[in-house]
Amino acid sequence: MGIVVIALLLWQSTKEDRGQTTRTIDGKIKTRTKRMRGSGNVDAEFWKRIKELIKVVIPDMYCKEIKYIILLTIMLVLRTYMSIYLADVNGNIVRAIVNRNFTKFCKRLFYLAMFAVPSSAVNSGMDYFSKLLAVSFRERITEYFHNQYLKKMFYYKICNLDSRIQNPDQRLTEDVEKWA
Repeated sequence: MGIVVIALLLWQSTKEDRGQTTRTIDGKIKTRTKRMRGSGNVDAEFWKRIKELIKVVIPDMYCKEIKYIILLTIMLVLRTYMSIYLADVNGNIVRAIVNRNFTKFCKRLFYLAMFAVPSSAVNSGMDYFSKLLAVSFRERITEYFHNQYLKKMFYYKICNLDSRIQNPDQRLTEDVEKWA
């Protein structure tokens, strides 16, 4: 009971941090919720921007990025099944050790060694295709931003007429790298 009271008091005391304020004006209690603005908000604007970026990096359903995503999904499902099988193999090895059966232990250890080959191939394939996907995303988004950047002499205007933005080309490169 005491823990519940403490939790409620803490919840009440952090209302202002969550953007809620309660004030009494002319004897009436008014609760105001302010919109939180910051770098970590996931709101409708965030989803709208993500949707626009996805349209840029995945232009249609038959592009190479979709194929990479499908391959990664298949490999992820395969790795999940392989992890379940690996747990079973390890359990059998432990059972053979506990039962002190050396022949079963060697047989199960052989299964484990044979299992390592396809397992490493799947893990390496996932790493390879995720990097291919990242490079492909980076290529598409870089091309898109460069096309936008060079339109109507924006680059010239930013570099020569506006001194508020320092190193716009470097900033663009860093932003693309972070996203992809």
